[in-house]
Amino acid sequence: MTEPSKVIHVRNVGPEISENDLLQLVHPFGVVSKLVMLRAKNQALLQMQDVASAVSALQYYANVQPSVRGRNVYVQFSSHQELTTADQNSQGRKGDQKSEKPP
Repeated sequence: MTEPSKVIHVRNVGPEISENDLLQLVHPFGVVSKLVMLRAKNQALLQMQDVASAVSALQYYANVQPSVRGRNVYVQFSSHQELTTADQNSQGRKGDQKSEKPP
């Protein structure tokens, strides 16, 4: 397992799932400071305000299968410790794909 980080990697994010849906998924655990949708890969990266919030979310979802709009999604710690501003400035898919790779 990847070491704990503020950034949560979400897989199986279908086209019907919105940013708001993902925010609601982790809202009970803390504040999301950044969110990057990787539509081309059906993935998303959510940066929580702190590592403790991300740990709480992943501990909870280790025992409860997260589901959004009837679709099971899969959560894990990202290899990123933080999402940089450069990741957020890219609106296109090229930028989205680039932002997923570890630094």
